[in-house]
Amino acid sequence: MAKPCEEPLKGCQLCGYRVMNYTPEFIQLLKKEFSELKEFKIFWNKYNENPDLVNDLCERCQISYWQKLKYTNHNQVKQHNRTADTPRKSFSSYTFVLIIMASLLGGYLFSNFDNLSKTNNNELSKDKLKSTMMSLKNHFPSLQQSMIKKLGGAFTRLQTPGEPIVFMLLHNDANKQTTDCLASYASVSAKKYIFTNSAQGLWMNGSEWTSYSDRDDEDLFYEKLNAPLEKNEVLVLENLQDLPWSLAKALHHLCDSENPKYTKAMYMLELRVNGDLQQLSDGDKIVAAERAMNMAWQDAPNEFREPLIARLTSFVDAVQWESDEACQGESSFIRISP
Repeated sequence: MAKPCEEPLKGCQLCGYRVMNYTPEFIQLLKKEFSELKEFKIFWNKYNENPDLVNDLCERCQISYWQKLKYTNHNQVKQHNRTADTPRKSFSSYTFVLIIMASLLGGYLFSNFDNLSKTNNNELSKDKLKSTMMSLKNHFPSLQQSMIKKLGGAFTRLQTPGEPIVFMLLHNDANKQTTDCLASYASVSAKKYIFTNSAQGLWMNGSEWTSYSDRDDEDLFYEKLNAPLEKNEVLVLENLQDLPWSLAKALHHLCDSENPKYTKAMYMLELRVNGDLQQLSDGDKIVAAERAMNMAWQDAPNEFREPLIARLTSFVDAVQWESDEACQGESSFIRISP
């Protein structure tokens, strides 16, 4: 006897992946994280009325959508009523025309100079990037070729920003000092040649945040970083494995490839892993990073943890020991603490 035809599964409106019916556990996770959003209340009412009305995104895209909405609303609330309304002054048509003419004339007079400056800056940037990589190699003689290539690729990528660069440095207890120095030196070089809006980068230590794991502390990490990161653009985060999940999930937004505010940013993440790092292949390094983060955030829901780990492992390499000498350039960073 022939089986009745089944209705084909729908595709996600964002990624095209097939959309399965949401499980009650998944819906409860969404409710726990985003119930305060007025948009989610509408979503919740529709779901209770008919689950098919909201079943248009896969689980990963659904989570990503609500995370972006949460932090967008968070920024809007902080900015609301920041300044009082002031009466506008109207201009006469004659004055307006003069302003437009002056602007056009200024643009015409300086357009050639501006174009020439941009061209020269781009050419200098390429030369400086080469010098930066040579300087890194000279400063860290044992720096493996894979690290040189990946750092070079990251720096080159930052010349034409499209999304934040996330570079993860794996280390064990023996080479923590070398890792700090490499993250510091690479970040200072990036500030010197690429992120030139300010003289300093940001430095955070995940170990300082271990006690901030309550639900009430979820926005603290984001609030502390938001304004400084927008200005300084470079962040070194050491001891990532010690950062509680309640705070680490804010990295979803800070590393978002679709958030235009952070299209030009660089994150150097230091992650402690166990074992010998010298003989690991590139694939093994990613596996080691994933294992360490899964252990650190084992209580986090898979639907949230897996997409974040995938984003944080864009560039991964292991640091080899150089020396235990103290790093220079502490004044090049602004410390961000709870």
